Amino acid sequence: MSPGLLVAALLAESGLCAPVTPEGTPDPAAAAPYMEVAEAEQAAGDRETALVAWREVLRRDSRNARARAALKALCRETPAASTPPAPPGGNTAPREDEAAAALLAGLSHFERGEDEAAAASFRQALAEPELADTAAFFLGLVALREGRASEASAFFTTAAASADAGLARRAEELRLQSGREGRVALSVRLGSEYDSNVDLAPDGTRRQAGSADGVGLGLAELRLRPWGQRGPQARISGQYRGHLSFHAFDLAGAGGTLGWAHLGSAVQLTGEYGFDFLALGGAPYLRAHRLQVAARVPVGPVVLDGAWAVRREDFQDTAYAGYDGWRNTARVDAEWSPAEPLTLSAGWYGGHLRTYDLALGYLEHGPRAGLRLRPRPGLRFVGEAGYTLRGYENFDNPLGARREDGYLDAGVALEWDVSRSWSLQASAGWRGASSNIAELSYGRFVGGLGLVWSRGLY
Repeated sequence: MSPGLLVAALLAESGLCAPVTPEGTPDPAAAAPYMEVAEAEQAAGDRETALVAWREVLRRDSRNARARAALKALCRETPAASTPPAPPGGNTAPREDEAAAALLAGLSHFERGEDEAAAASFRQALAEPELADTAAFFLGLVALREGRASEASAFFTTAAASADAGLARRAEELRLQSGREGRVALSVRLGSEYDSNVDLAPDGTRRQAGSADGVGLGLAELRLRPWGQRGPQARISGQYRGHLSFHAFDLAGAGGTLGWAHLGSAVQLTGEYGFDFLALGGAPYLRAHRLQVAARVPVGPVVLDGAWAVRREDFQDTAYAGYDGWRNTARVDAEWSPAEPLTLSAGWYGGHLRTYDLALGYLEHGPRAGLRLRPRPGLRFVGEAGYTLRGYENFDNPLGARREDGYLDAGVALEWDVSRSWSLQASAGWRGASSNIAELSYGRFVGGLGLVWSRGLY
């Protein structure tokens, strides 16, 4: 969210071109954060916010030639009628300007991850009625980032009453989210699915003529984040998928992850180790160890999101022992939000499976695209599609060929928060598989409904 869009609408223009009274001895270090904001907002074309920031630079460093020149140029562009004369009896900055400057300072600290300093500045801005909603919104973000979910909810409730429709909308979304966040959070999902092609091998290959069945499922997850969205992270989960007819494919599992998250001013990084155990039809099926790293980097209006993972898979069922091996996957996506409720993405996926049975190993890759839409707070729609070209690395003697497959995948999901802790979910997905081995081509549809309960416990 651009700070300029939130602040500019709330700033009063009066006095922005009046003479600046220095605070005392020039302090370039204290002026530096304001200079960063000023340059960014001026480059973005937000003149009012840039004016306030340049004034704060000069207030702390009166010898800053760059600030003097920028302020002069911006004031030359401002219509004369909108710039009233300085008040008689001195050049003391209005209270509104001081509050706006505190808000800008808070934004600068917030973007650099300096939460304590950011919160102090936002609380100073909170005293100015015209800026109180915006300050409360960012105080909520700070509290949410630090894992103080109940405090975040109170701030978002204040911001959700704002006359600024965009700010109120985003605050209401985060108010709902904060009830499900915290240092300790639990979620439970119960639902059902229809699967048109249950009998699939671990690589998604149809093994027989295909079999449709109904599925009941349950999932529970406990998430631990002692220091909020930063620092150590842990998760433990359990799942069960029971079929109506084909009980040999009933799947039960448990797993967990340990990881670390870093939220920097320019990049967000996460890394984690995970272990999963699955049982199929009541018998041990799979043990898997996984390492993953991911990063998010803003580049102008676009956010680059990428991840790489390596997974060691050991199948306990001798029927699938040939699939034992190493699975590497990587993806990169570029996300763009042309409007606040809508996010579009496009990217590339790649994967490599090296198996004990050399004929089962493959290299795959392909494009993907998606969208996320939030028509209103508490209602989310996700759609995605992709095409994957898979080439098997070795000749398969029983098939008499080296396989080449293509997979067209598409899916949609809708989630509706019916209350603070309860959500309804609906999803549908399609996979169309083609192959140079005709009998390995198939189509698969999966659709489901689910009820989710989520709550921050601490």
